[in-house]
Amino acid sequence: LETACEAMPLFPLPGAVFLPHTMLPLHVFEERYRDLIEDTLAADGYLAIPRLRPGWEADYDGSPPLFSVAGFGRIIRHQKLPDGRSNVLILGLGRMSIAGELPTDTRYRIGFGKMLRDSIPLGGPTQLEAHARRLQVMAGQALASRPKAAERVFKLIEHQPEPIPFINAVAHLVLPDVEARQQFLELDQVDARIEALEDLLAGNIVQQGAHA
Repeated sequence: LETACEAMPLFPLPGAVFLPHTMLPLHVFEERYRDLIEDTLAADGYLAIPRLRPGWEADYDGSPPLFSVAGFGRIIRHQKLPDGRSNVLILGLGRMSIAGELPTDTRYRIGFGKMLRDSIPLGGPTQLEAHARRLQVMAGQALASRPKAAERVFKLIEHQPEPIPFINAVAHLVLPDVEARQQFLELDQVDARIEALEDLLAGNIVQQGAHA
């Protein structure tokens, strides 16, 4: 079920979309986000990474508009540097819909909303696994000309992760830009995510055939 989120620290980024089951390394240097990381680590370690909407440059130091669907996760590694900057690694855990922001005396923004649930196919886990296996085959074919990406897909297959983490990991590898990644993030239906990836991979396979 969807779960209410009463207060989630927000670390907005203009050029990144944070997908669940992926990892995001960040170099933190702005004062407000140094505060955010310190406060987050002192609490439960959770934060959301919403994408800034186009035109954010005009109000970057304030509160520029955000896309309402964002990935959230937990800090799993933190390296503080001598000058106050830090490097962090965030593990993606899920998606949330940001309904609004709380008034706060912090320099960073705090959102509230609800966690979003993935909707699996009507056939249940069995059908989902069959669709994921089909995606595995397509990903292997489509990435044949990208050895490093193909190797990562084959490692994913070898470790036999759950279907949804596998689907999100493939998206992380192959989606071409932030627009496509944001659209993918906003899809509740896992079937629709698979279809979007298969369409993209099919295009790559056709291109490879044309150049063969």
